[in-house]
Amino acid sequence: MPTPSQLLNILLLPAFVLVLGAWTAVTLYLLVSGIASGKQALELARGRRLLDEITSRDGDPHDGLVAVIATLPEQVLLMLGGGDDAAAPYARTLAEVVVIRLGREPLEALATTPGTPRQNWRRIAAMRLLARARHPGLVALLTPAIDDQDPEIVGASLALLGRVSDEAAAAALIRALKDGKYTASRVATYLDQSSLPLAGGLRPLLHHPDPQVRYWGATLLARHGAEGTDHDLVALTRDPSPLVRRAAIASLADVGGTQVAEASLRLLSDETWYVRAHAARALASTGAAEHAERIAPLLADREWWVRLAAKESLQRLGEDVWTVLVPYLDHDDAFARNGAAEVLQNIGILDSLIVLEAATTRPSAAKLEMLRKIASAGGTRMTSALLERVDEGTRPRVRSLLQSLGLEPAGVES
Repeated sequence: MPTPSQLLNILLLPAFVLVLGAWTAVTLYLLVSGIASGKQALELARGRRLLDEITSRDGDPHDGLVAVIATLPEQVLLMLGGGDDAAAPYARTLAEVVVIRLGREPLEALATTPGTPRQNWRRIAAMRLLARARHPGLVALLTPAIDDQDPEIVGASLALLGRVSDEAAAAALIRALKDGKYTASRVATYLDQSSLPLAGGLRPLLHHPDPQVRYWGATLLARHGAEGTDHDLVALTRDPSPLVRRAAIASLADVGGTQVAEASLRLLSDETWYVRAHAARALASTGAAEHAERIAPLLADREWWVRLAAKESLQRLGEDVWTVLVPYLDHDDAFARNGAAEVLQNIGILDSLIVLEAATTRPSAAKLEMLRKIASAGGTRMTSALLERVDEGTRPRVRSLLQSLGLEPAGVES
């Protein structure tokens, strides 16, 4: 009967042999893989060098590309012709040559056959090669990939479809947006870049149960609108989702129409701050100065972005808004006072008023009081900026006038 130490040796020997065998196998695999990867890297570097030499010459690079492509293995050709960094000046010619060398049918099979995530790059490279070579059945080939389970494949197919000016490609993108196949903002970007009339396909998105889809439908209609689009957008300004209301009023301002003012006026009091901000900008887009009276209260809004939108909107309406803004120089809210003064400055009322009063020997008391209120509400930076804007000949009189009002500017030389 073996002793305990002999028994231990008998049990450890097979384990040692097993570990040694596994270690040897892993080492050999890594060695072979490393050699193969190194060889492939050298071939890729050589291919890029040769391509750079060919395309840097004058004339058609086609024949030179054919000669180089004939010497490179399939993996390298996929990397060179189907990579996302393929040089634009000769990407199409290179793709055409590579497709001829590898064969269109094998590339179609590679582009449409699901594989492991590790092999995604090969499938995507095949898609890009066929797209760059203007494969006649490209849209039909790429569209099924939208339903793939791998987001990387879905994203690659959508990106390529977004570069195709084709109604079927646009329809596939709209379906991807509607069905939530990929990041909505990315799909919307592809649709926004399209030059095709897409209003007919986008309108159903306005009635989708998902507010994100309705939002993008309304946003895209600003660019791809058609007759009757304004009616669709007006209806969406009453949507339960504030995100959709915001997109609807912003797009309505871009599309125009007789209902912009009515919808904007209603949304100036919306409970969501970014809806109020866009409503102010939409109302200003009408160019009607009489709306300044409804926008001005937003100078005292609790949200900074709304106050900014109110100021910019009032400035957009021009000089005629000054009579509406003067009472706001006495507003209880400091932000409203400062905003009104800033608008009066930016539309030129402050400059013209102070230069005019500085030039007369008997300034109007009412106008001097208005100047004092504007400058006081705007602060010392406003008076300093005012002095910097007037010419040197007028500056001493303007400075004297400001001093008489108790508004001594600093930092500006006479």
